[in-house]
Amino acid sequence: MSVQLGPAPLSGRPSSSLRSSPLSLSPTSASNMLANPPVATALSPNIDSPLSQDITAFTSGVHQQPWKLRAAKKKAAQEALIPPEWRLPHPVASYGDDVREVPSLCGIMDLIELEITDLDDASTLLGRVASGSYTTEAVVVAYCKRAAIAQQLTNCLTEILFAPAVTRAKSLDDHFARTGKVVGPLQGLVVSLKDQFDIKGFDSTMGFVSLINKPATQNCALVEILESLGAIVHCKTNVPQTLMAEESNNNIFGRTVNPRNRNLISGGSSGGEGALVAMKGSMVGFGTDFAGGSIRKPSAYCGLYGLRPTTRRLPYEGVSNVLKGFEGIESVIGPMARSISTLKTVSEAIITAEPWLLDSRVIEKPWTPTLVARKLRVALLPSDGCVHNTPPIQRGLYEVASALKKAGHEVVKWSPFDHVYIQQLFGDIASADGGADLRSFLIESNEPVIPEAFPFVALEPRSVYETSQLIVKRNRFRQDVLKRCMNRPEGPIDLIVCPLTPHPAPPPLGAPRPAELISWTTIWSLADLPACTLPVGQVDPVKDAPRAIIEEPFNEFDLAHWTSYHPSNHVNAPIVLQLIGPRRLGEESLLGMAAEVEKALKNF
Repeated sequence: MSVQLGPAPLSGRPSSSLRSSPLSLSPTSASNMLANPPVATALSPNIDSPLSQDITAFTSGVHQQPWKLRAAKKKAAQEALIPPEWRLPHPVASYGDDVREVPSLCGIMDLIELEITDLDDASTLLGRVASGSYTTEAVVVAYCKRAAIAQQLTNCLTEILFAPAVTRAKSLDDHFARTGKVVGPLQGLVVSLKDQFDIKGFDSTMGFVSLINKPATQNCALVEILESLGAIVHCKTNVPQTLMAEESNNNIFGRTVNPRNRNLISGGSSGGEGALVAMKGSMVGFGTDFAGGSIRKPSAYCGLYGLRPTTRRLPYEGVSNVLKGFEGIESVIGPMARSISTLKTVSEAIITAEPWLLDSRVIEKPWTPTLVARKLRVALLPSDGCVHNTPPIQRGLYEVASALKKAGHEVVKWSPFDHVYIQQLFGDIASADGGADLRSFLIESNEPVIPEAFPFVALEPRSVYETSQLIVKRNRFRQDVLKRCMNRPEGPIDLIVCPLTPHPAPPPLGAPRPAELISWTTIWSLADLPACTLPVGQVDPVKDAPRAIIEEPFNEFDLAHWTSYHPSNHVNAPIVLQLIGPRRLGEESLLGMAAEVEKALKNF
């Protein structure tokens, strides 16, 4: 099945030729895409340009396309919320491609603010706030400054809440001054949220022009919990229009780039979070993960630790979304951070706050601290049978396996799954409504679909019966995964290690990412198992130099993907692997095992 590119019609019944899922594997069309990538045509504001030039670009032909004016006004209002004294003194292009050190060099932040935001462990920061070493206001101002810098360098933000965040910080400090106590265990934790999370009085556009100036009327459950614990939300972050793309680009805010190399993508659909957290503009960010790894991919491309928990472990109530009400595959929320310890601190605090009292769908399972007190049996999945991993990913797998063996853990190679079948099943389920829901967001504004979006809007819907049969297949697959992990002669598998993608962070493609490149994330979404990302290195031009493919290519696309690899296309890209817990609702043990793997790597 070929991947259809370009905008889809917004009305009328799609032809039967578009029945197949856009996530189905198509070696020939995907090979052509790699060889001749389409040029991105979606509106991408130039973040190097003065605001007046951006508005001119946005509003050209506005009488024919009114959506452009709505988008331009929204973007202009956003930019006005960055104080003049927090604006970079030089054009963005002058700072180079790797912009991670700009906050420490541009003169906007003082040494204490840099010290605060350079912390990667949330518990350290929280301890200093609780002891009075830092005021909450000082912490919030530091993160707001760094987020403002990150926005100018990577275009990662949507809603800017700097002023209300500072006001809230002052009230928390007043409480501390009166009582000598923090209001909760997360006081001083500055949190960013993907644009989907509803905050009263602010938009959740999800990249759709039709949702501009339609602010939420109440907070989502996560915001209520975070604020009750003392955390402060200071911004919301960019996403791709439709939320169904690996590149975070939309017709309102434009494209988010990777702070490690502005020529690379930051991932999607939580790409704004990936860029912001990597710039240290937030201690922890929350994204969502539906299908292709919308928490895991940005974490992988930006060098972060991200947790995709089991469905309904964390509260989704009040989170705006596409495909709401569809339960064939459910979206989850999860944290993204610069340390495993921060993932644990935040997840534990939220679950300890009993989120099932605010969200009826959350499973009532208290947080159970887990210690890894024995050697692990780790299943290493080196290949998906669709696309060979490029040299940096191969090196990452080899080094992790070697480190685990040296630490005394058992490592077994394992290739039990038919990824081609799984990818087809996943795509068929995910596109069951034929794009009706996505079209509903586009009709009112008549904006074009971004070229990077999977073309779900152009498919034919399946009947309830057809969809129910797909769910039967999904359940059989989940049962098969459980048996294969648990029923082994030598004993159950404790942990699965595999790639997130067969390649490091790539340049923009300007088209839907080929289905062959997302099977490593969709398989675990379909299985609904907890997964987290683990940074293990960085692309090295010598160690990861191109070489001839050793094994027979799986297909034409595999060969094209292998021969197109060169480390110069992935400068500064991190090497990040995926860890999967083989049992649902096992987030505690997964994070504990992830810490063991990281310890083994440090001692390797």
